[in-house]
Amino acid sequence: MVTAMETEVKEQINAGRILVVGTQAGGKTAFVTQLAARTEHDTKYREDFGGTIETEYFKVSYRQDSFFGLLLPIGGQEKWHTLRERFGATAEGAIVIVDASTKGFWENSLEQIINISKVIPYKNFPLGIIVTKRDLNERLKEETPKIAEKICETIAKASECSIDYYSRGFHIIPRHLKLSSYKISFTQLEQVIVNSLEQEYFSELVPGNARLGKRKLPELSLVNARIFARALAIALMGSDLSLDQLALLNDMRPTMLELDASWNRLQKLYPKAGDEPQMVIEKITSSLIETVIYERLLAQEADILQFTHKINDLSSKTEWLCLGSKYINVFDFKDINEAASFVENLLLATGDNIPEEKYSILDPITPLF
Repeated sequence: MVTAMETEVKEQINAGRILVVGTQAGGKTAFVTQLAARTEHDTKYREDFGGTIETEYFKVSYRQDSFFGLLLPIGGQEKWHTLRERFGATAEGAIVIVDASTKGFWENSLEQIINISKVIPYKNFPLGIIVTKRDLNERLKEETPKIAEKICETIAKASECSIDYYSRGFHIIPRHLKLSSYKISFTQLEQVIVNSLEQEYFSELVPGNARLGKRKLPELSLVNARIFARALAIALMGSDLSLDQLALLNDMRPTMLELDASWNRLQKLYPKAGDEPQMVIEKITSSLIETVIYERLLAQEADILQFTHKINDLSSKTEWLCLGSKYINVFDFKDINEAASFVENLLLATGDNIPEEKYSILDPITPLF
């Protein structure tokens, strides 16, 4: 006999939709997937060179599935900016993701969330900051001297003879890179660094496939290696990145040479990015590489605190309510549970949102800054 209690339908409360944004390959999809997998056990993260291209909400549940929120990670490349704003117009809150191994790219994530704040139709909407790749940050601090030495060796080899890489399109094509004796361009240096990391930390690679091959460091994936190489190459060139340069660099995961692309070709899409940076080869020393990695790429607790204060200080213009930050490894059980509690508080805070008519996606947006 079935009782009334047994047939009672459990009430589910949807706390709202949260948009998850940030620079490409920062860990948005990995973070949301790991949160959802706590209760949706069929959910599994799979990394690829293509990045997030679908628009799928992930259900993140609490309190025995009686309370949940819907989180949507949107690809970080500039080509998705209209999509981010379109979904932002239906969101109740936001999470901004930044990568602890490439703090030079944080300004791009900040620019994304500022733009989205103009269309989220609420005052006082909650905003959380998730700093990812704590494990990679800690490992790279240990490996930096070895990385610096390997890069210098690869530059010497590419100057004396050549190094090999593979471009990809309809076919995987072997190519060769030979440096001049004087200067190295950003595009060339990016490839040199990727080759150095692959030779030192990977084996049995399959060109064009981000999932195959063996890692010597569990924390360093082939995608992470390329994003780190891009950040390091531009940092070695010595100047701070403009937002237009960040937009250009944020357009892809593989290197420019692997895509048979070039700075000049991408500059047609981002004309304000300026000419491709170059550097005198003999200025690239292991000491300089170490200094740049420690000071300009790998985030410290002070950097996270400063970024959190910056987000909080913008609240009077952006009308968000910053709930603070969490520094995590998305594949660590304790970290992801702490992040889940952080997101639960964010979902609960949407109850204090104040509806406000803002710009629709079809309206012109007047710059706030």
